[in-house]
Amino acid sequence: MKYTQVRSFHAVAKAGSFTGGARDLNVSQPTVTEQVRELEATYGIEVFNRAQRKAKLTAVGRSLFEITQRLFGLVGETEAFLRAAGDYGAGHLRVSSVLPFFIVDIVTVFREHYPLIKISVSSGNSATSLQRLLTYESDVGVLSDHDPDHRLYTRVHDSHFIVAIVSSDHPWATRESISITELHDQPMVMREVGSNTRSAFESAANAAGVSPNIVMDIESGEAVREAVARGHGIGVYGELALPSDPRLKVLQFTDAEMKVNRYLACLHERKNEFLVEAFFDVATRAR
Repeated sequence: MKYTQVRSFHAVAKAGSFTGGARDLNVSQPTVTEQVRELEATYGIEVFNRAQRKAKLTAVGRSLFEITQRLFGLVGETEAFLRAAGDYGAGHLRVSSVLPFFIVDIVTVFREHYPLIKISVSSGNSATSLQRLLTYESDVGVLSDHDPDHRLYTRVHDSHFIVAIVSSDHPWATRESISITELHDQPMVMREVGSNTRSAFESAANAAGVSPNIVMDIESGEAVREAVARGHGIGVYGELALPSDPRLKVLQFTDAEMKVNRYLACLHERKNEFLVEAFFDVATRAR
């Protein structure tokens, strides 16, 4: 087995095309194509279905990709360790987080202890952050409530309550609280289906027999706030995630307790890596 052939296969599988794989490896497309063909010829297999425009994995290719994801995850771990060992703490930590500003405090303390380590932060909902962990695109993740997954090592970091938000000129803006039953048939702006905040709210609303009128759903917390501020409807939001905004009024719920937990997460097999372990340790101090 030649490393270059496996590397080319992995790059194409990850990018979804031979052109993308070649670009990621900074080599020519014919080179990548030839290396993948040599891999297939050596072992008498077919890893891509070339009948389609995109490089679609065959069943054998999908199984091989699962292996190469672990393989190149270890390669990345090895490189990070060697850089850290050789540069007295230098390295690169990739963090995927729900609402990235949540982790500014953690990152601040982390950089005080490890100033030479580069940190990349990507955003997305919990499902996106989980996927990045599983595909080794992130080293650690900050997730909201999620289904148990034996592949993950997780630790509860904190919890926060869900509140309602209205625009400053909304008729309810003079109030401090509302009942969840008052949201029946009210126009609402919500996060996308699958968002933990939305799921927690919908569970409480269903229990109370409330059917809100969802006029807009958006895959961005920031966009939800903006839509509420512009008067499109009422929103629900994690209290700790709300920045100060004079255009919005926060309302507590008097008859429904909705809470979302935040977890630090990594793959079980990676929890003892230097940078991952350091991040978990710093996060505990930063609380």
